[in-house]
This record gives sequence, C-alpha cells and structure tokens, in this order.
Amino acid sequence: MRFTGFRAAAALMAIITPTIVTAANPLQIHAHINEHTLSPRDTFAHYQGNTTDIIIRTEIPRLIIYYQTTHDESGKPISMLPLVTEKNIALTHLIVCSLHIRKDGNITLNDHQPAHPRYGTLWQETQILSYAGIKIMGMIGGAAAGSFTQETLDSADETVFNRYYGQLHETIKRYGLQGLDIDVEQPMSQGGIERLILRLRADFGKGFIITLAPVASALTMNGWNLSGFDYRKLMLAPSGAGKEVAFYNCQFYSGFGDAGNPNQFHQIITDNAQRDMRGALTPTQVVIGQLTNPRNGGGFVTAGTLANSIKSLRDTYGQIAGVAGWEYFNGQPGGVEEPWKWAQTMTAILRPNQVPKLKVTMEMAAKLKDVWTESAAAGMRQVAGEVKVQGFEPTVDYMAMVNA
Repeated sequence: MRFTGFRAAAALMAIITPTIVTAANPLQIHAHINEHTLSPRDTFAHYQGNTTDIIIRTEIPRLIIYYQTTHDESGKPISMLPLVTEKNIALTHLIVCSLHIRKDGNITLNDHQPAHPRYGTLWQETQILSYAGIKIMGMIGGAAAGSFTQETLDSADETVFNRYYGQLHETIKRYGLQGLDIDVEQPMSQGGIERLILRLRADFGKGFIITLAPVASALTMNGWNLSGFDYRKLMLAPSGAGKEVAFYNCQFYSGFGDAGNPNQFHQIITDNAQRDMRGALTPTQVVIGQLTNPRNGGGFVTAGTLANSIKSLRDTYGQIAGVAGWEYFNGQPGGVEEPWKWAQTMTAILRPNQVPKLKVTMEMAAKLKDVWTESAAAGMRQVAGEVKVQGFEPTVDYMAMVNA
C-alpha cells in the first residue's frame, strides 16, 4: 500500500542532480545508483541510469546524531536538511529512531508504523542526506520495553523470532537503511544478541553497518549493564558476532557515564586490555554518546568541557571513534529554533575540514515542500484533529536552500 506522504517522492528522485562531497585528502570514486543502494523499494520509483560522483570523506572521527523527535509541538515536521545546507557541518551518520517491536503487534517508529503519512518528510529528507554522503541508519530498542523479550526478538522459538525479525528486515529494506543501531535496555540473552547480529549480516551483506548502544559503564569491569548479555563475551564470541559490530555508541550520561573528563573512556580501554580482549575493542570503536541539551537527560556536558576531554583523548590515543548526540530537535546552542548548531559546534571540535556540499534544485525544493505539507497534515491531525492544509507553509524554507 502506498500512502499520500510519498506521492511526490518518485518525481523527486527522477530529478536529483549529481552530488559532490568535498573532503580533506579525498579519494574519487564513481558510484552507480539503483534500487539496491539509495532507492528504498516500495517507497520510491525504480531509479537507475544516473551516476553520482562522490568524494569520500574520512569517517573517523564520526559525528553522529539521533533523530527521534520528528514533529514539533503543533505536529509540524522538523526538517533535518539544515544538517547539510547550513555551513560548517560534517555529519557522518544520522540514526532514525526509535523502532519498536511488541508482542502480537506491528513494528512502529515511535508511536506509528514507519509508513504512516506523518513520516513522509522524514523518509524524503533522509534520501537527500544520503546523497551528501551521510550514512542513514535506524535504531531499534531504547527505554521502551518489548523489542528484545523472549516473546519477540529473543525468542527461543525460531518461528516467533522470524515473525518479528521479518518486520524489522522489511523496514530496513523498504527505507534503504544503511545500518542498524541496536539499543538493548532490557534483559536479552547472549545467544539472542548473537543471532540478531549474524542474521542482519547474512541478510544485508558486509556493507551494512551494525552498531550497539550500551551505557558506558557496561564496557567497564563489573560496571552497570542494562542489556543482560555480556559485551565482553559478545566481542570474543566463537560465532564471530562481535566482529560484525562496527562501533559502540556508548551512553556517557544519565548516571552511566561522564565525558566531562577523559577518565571513564580511559577506564573502558584499560579494563578491556586487562580482560585479554586481544584487540577486540579499540579507541576508534568507542563513540562518546552525549546529550545535545540538558533537558534530554542527566549528565549534560558543555561543548567547551567536552572539547577538553576529546583533546586529552586524542593526545593519548591519536584518534577516537567520535561523538553521538541525543538528540537532534533541540540541540544547543540553537535549541528548537536552530537545532543544527549543535552539529556545527561538534564539527569544529571533531571534523573542521570535512564539510560536504549538496546541490538543491528548484524542482527538488518544490517537491520537498509538497511532501512537508502532507506530513504536517498527518502530524497535526494527531494533535488537533482535522486540519485544513490549504495555505500551509513549511517551517523550514526549502526554497532558500536552492543552490543549483
């Protein structure tokens, strides 16, 4: 079934222009675009025959942001495009969240199914970001219980597992997600997490990014762990599942970690060296998860303090994995009016010379505006009931983004 939120998508994909992503020390490649890469099946029309010249930027240190709050208080979509159209932002990964699975239910993105019309703008804009070289991932789990129980993805019954894994698989496939962040904040078995990781790798191939999102203390010796399974055992598992994890988006906040100084990061690296981890965990695999705003939880660290910690860590290790921000919509110093400014600040700290450039045409902007109107109507109906969409204007000025 197709929903109205995607009505303009096929036309937009047919007119997207080639993108050049600039970088320090770039490596030029030639990439063919087809339905197996950037164009999600069942959402966008078959698109092939065009090519995009991409200059690959250095991925490490990564700059990652989670995108969970998709609409403002009135129900209007929150645009993520300023992350590539505003100056001096070098984002590497955007993680759409949170996917949830519940017993006897269908997979949801927050409170609605991923194909709900309210998410039209979200899926439209993630495709634009991917053309600027940003990796688009999904996240499953988090604080909401249900996804990893013995009645869903941790079931010993393969039929039950396949039922719920199938929903996750279809979501990844349909929306062209390039990776999955697995945030297990409820008890899950060792065998269950290994099975999930290995199944994702088998189904989506070597290029698919698999990450985990433990609280930072879970990677220290005898530290508090919300996940149930042992991360050390996972990293060294004979099944090889741990080797499939690209990096760990560690939550250094809410009482489980502190990035106000480098001590806990040092402890993670030191503890795992003492555990005879045989190189299973390196400094370039431990991403420092941070709150973008003190309202998003406890343990907020200011940019200046974080910069000092990162400098100290780089002096010790040469390089680190990067920083991940929870979450986009109210990032400081811009707040809800200019949330992208958090990414600007982090870019200056982490990746000052690796800013991508994206060409936006008048036709693209017009289509984005159309889809925004439909997504806004769907979102606002959740807040205020029936609304009239005539005369609606996006809260983001897509026309001002036109540069080609």
